Formats: sequence, C-alpha cells, structure tokens
Amino acid sequence: MKSKRSAPHSGTRSNGMPDNGTEDPMPWFRKHHTCPCGRDWWDEWDCLCNDRCPKCNAEIEPDEHQAIEGENSGKIRALNDRFRRSLSGGRVMLTAAVNALPDKLRGQAVERMREFDDFSAESDPHKEHDFGSFEIDGHTFFFKHDYYDPAMQYGSDDPSDPEKTTRVLTLMLSSDY
Repeated sequence: MKSKRSAPHSGTRSNGMPDNGTEDPMPWFRKHHTCPCGRDWWDEWDCLCNDRCPKCNAEIEPDEHQAIEGENSGKIRALNDRFRRSLSGGRVMLTAAVNALPDKLRGQAVERMREFDDFSAESDPHKEHDFGSFEIDGHTFFFKHDYYDPAMQYGSDDPSDPEKTTRVLTLMLSSDY
C-alpha cells in the first residue's frame, strides 16, 4: 500500500501531473491506436497494453500515449469504453422496441454504439462515457451504462472497481426513455 506524504505541498510529479500532496493515484494512460483496417481510436487504461480494434478485432499496439491523472472518472470511462466496444465485461440489454427492429437496422445500431466516440461536455459532463445518442435512418438511439453490485440487487458502491460492479449497457430508442 502506498503511503501518504507527511506534509501537503504543491508541485509537479515525475509524470508531469500536478502534485497536491495526497496519495499518488494509480498511473493512467490515454493511448491512441491505428488499425490497418482504417479505424483509429483513443482509449484509457492503467497500462500501456495493446487493445482490440472495435471494427475488426485485430490486436493493435498503441502508437501514441499520454500520462493522465488516475481519478475515478478516468477509470469508469475506460471500463465503460472497453465494455461498450467489446460487449464483454457486463450485461448488454436491448429494449423491446430495439429488439423489434429489422435485423439489419438492429445490427447497425449495435455496431454504431460499439464505435461511438462523439462524447461532448453537454452529453458527458462527468467524462465517464456513460451515455450516448446517435441516429440511423430517422431513428434516434440512446445507450446508457448502469452500475449494480455483483448480485444485481443494489447500485454499485464503486463503479470504478470491476470487482464491486456489474455493468449493464442498455441500447434503446429515444421513445423508450
């Protein structure tokens, strides 16, 4: 376990991040990947590991990275992005209205949700990538992440901790909301 510094002070850590005198957060990296299939994306994780392309599932090394602060929003954002892109690591739900759509349109909506990266300060004020909206053929779709305890009886005590959280990703039509 890391120890806290004895006296608060301000300055800069060796990774270039501001130092507020509290316990050092876990290292966190924002990584850029470019796949030969033409897809490029950013992700955030606690290591400089490879990632899977959300379009073709190829394993791709990061071609660029930045050290960033390791706050809970960053961890939650990375877990949400990884789950949304891979559709593994939680439960995926489709509302009855989405499930009733033609197979082709439903498949397009799931793919658009997986590839979604149009987050803004207005739609994502906590920077957790927990909600998104997009349109296909005149239909407006929403997706949202919810966080439950492992038994799925209550809300999670800590959505940044995968051991304490079951993620549920719901894809819906705007009319379902």
